Amino acid sequence: METLYELIENLTLKEREQLLERVSTKKVQLKPFKRAKIEAILADFAATGLYEDDFMKDLEEGLKKSSVYR
Repeated sequence: METLYELIENLTLKEREQLLERVSTKKVQLKPFKRAKIEAILADFAATGLYEDDFMKDLEEGLKKSSVYR
């Protein structure tokens, strides 16, 4: 929830107004986060052939350090 507050605080006044308008006109339905396996994420990135080895290593290290995978 704290991350959501931080995101909102970083919006411009116009963006906040647009967000409030959207929230008041559309029902917001949040879904539980489904954590994918790190190996599957890395495989998806590797399959594109767009990313260099250094990036892939950084991605793996970052995912392992993230709160989702600790």
